[in-house]
Amino acid sequence: MNRFLPCATLALCLACSAAEPPRMLFLEDAGHDPTAPSGTRSGFAILRREDGSFCFYNPYAPSAEPLSLPDRKGVKHTLQPALPENLAKSKVLIDSCILNNTQTLLSADGTVRSITVKAEKHSKEDAVRIGLPMYLDVWYRQGNALAVSEPVRTWRGYNGSQMEYQRLASGRLLVPHGSFLPHAKAVPPTGRHETVIEYSDDGGMSWQLSASKLTSPCYEGYNGSNEGACEPCFEEIRDGSIWMLMRSQAGCLYESISKDNGTTWSQAAPSRFRTSTGPANLLRHRDGRLVLTWNNCELPPKHDGMGVYGGRDALHIAISDDDGRTWQGFREIYLDHRRNDNPAASGDRGTAYPLAAFTDEGKIVVLAGQGKGGRNPILVDPDWITATSAETEFRDGLAQWAVYQHTGPAKRWWRARRIGCALIETPDGPGTRSLHVRNPDEPDTAVWNFPNGWRGELTARIRLPAGSQGAIFSLNDRFFDPSNTLGEDLAMFQARVTTESLKPDTWHTLSLRWDLSRGECEQRMDDQLMATYKLRHRTLNGLSYLRIRSAAGKPDPHGVIIRHVKAAISDPKAPAITREELDAHQRDYVKIIVPRW
Repeated sequence: MNRFLPCATLALCLACSAAEPPRMLFLEDAGHDPTAPSGTRSGFAILRREDGSFCFYNPYAPSAEPLSLPDRKGVKHTLQPALPENLAKSKVLIDSCILNNTQTLLSADGTVRSITVKAEKHSKEDAVRIGLPMYLDVWYRQGNALAVSEPVRTWRGYNGSQMEYQRLASGRLLVPHGSFLPHAKAVPPTGRHETVIEYSDDGGMSWQLSASKLTSPCYEGYNGSNEGACEPCFEEIRDGSIWMLMRSQAGCLYESISKDNGTTWSQAAPSRFRTSTGPANLLRHRDGRLVLTWNNCELPPKHDGMGVYGGRDALHIAISDDDGRTWQGFREIYLDHRRNDNPAASGDRGTAYPLAAFTDEGKIVVLAGQGKGGRNPILVDPDWITATSAETEFRDGLAQWAVYQHTGPAKRWWRARRIGCALIETPDGPGTRSLHVRNPDEPDTAVWNFPNGWRGELTARIRLPAGSQGAIFSLNDRFFDPSNTLGEDLAMFQARVTTESLKPDTWHTLSLRWDLSRGECEQRMDDQLMATYKLRHRTLNGLSYLRIRSAAGKPDPHGVIIRHVKAAISDPKAPAITREELDAHQRDYVKIIVPRW
């Protein structure tokens, strides 16, 4: 079964045109669905074909017409291919509602397969006895243009979110998911979920449950609910194994490997991918590369001991051309357009729960997001992921920047937000705008993502007005909320600029040149070496974030003005790492960061 092209053909598959930045496409609000991964019904679905490619359609109005969706400017984008005509015109399939699912499978013989989650309500007495508020059971159904079978329940329990399922190259159906454990509580050592794995070797006629039950650790003080290992994604690897990544509350995605076609799995262990809380998605692109989509974010801290919703304001993507040994990208594809607004009083919000596919042109399509207006497809050019430079002159305003602040008391995971930094007319540059980072009553912070680099240079055109108390420039490997001072404390490198070393009211060019192989970063000003810094905290993935924060310890209306920022990466690969390095990195996280929750 030809599920992907060998990487030797990679150069032939990539377009030669300039890479386009991601485009969000917009869906109409289809309402609430408690069994959907995001809790939101979506007018977007994918049909995964046996060769690993996809078709796109509206699950609530299946059609052979291509799905066409508008971007922010109203320009329509058509996602090809559409549903095969024989499926779209089959009254049997349409009336059965088997296609009314965000993801379905299509075999070469025309069989459509669907896994869904259905609620099974309990009486109050039964809920107490069983130890679960309800069941969210797993059901399987299959059919073709002529006939559709009745649904079969494959598992009974509480599967809070079915992220992914596939038919493997061997023909086995593999369905991993979380299991809410009866009478369990969201507390250490492993929370209230475990990941279980269902599989079928006879086309869904009968189902087995793997003996492997996967868990991940959790810790006291976590700013969220200690759910445990759940909401997994997976992909087949060329060596014949299957790689799974799971949501956890340990600061990173946890991973497990199966070497026997999904029958048994290795003990879950830390992966290299930092995350706040949220599931990931793995995709095998048509050119053979692996694509990972996840929230490369750190959770914001609690406020006065009260939980604060966050950690899902940015969604990231990375790509690997060697089956996951090395990675490139770590780029934001979805910086929540609602990030400066006060959160909703209840319910999820953010950019999480990604589901990825690719078009017949090779563009990646990622459905992601939560809450009203938040779940939409994002069109991503693979060449943009691997680009080695990025820059901004604020012509698109603050679209690329996170500048919000948390403010006021926290209550039931809610805390107000406001915009911090502002754009101003550029001094000596009429008709252009620049970013002004100050300290009106608390320090402003601006956060910007660029392509990850093991070695590279970041330059910024800056100006310190007379009276400024200076600014701090930090380089990080993940997204920290602008208000989260861990972003400064845990930065890999950090440089300060003040009027003691810079002429005020004058434009200067700041350069930060880093090389993680040497563990050093040079700070230059107007091409003059000012300082060489040693690595403050280790990273496994390279640098991909700039944070600019006011250094003022008291109100400072002057701050720093930034006209232009550019990142140029000379080594874009996050290198291969060993299990020992991963475990040591996670031990450092638990030692250094967890106590600060």
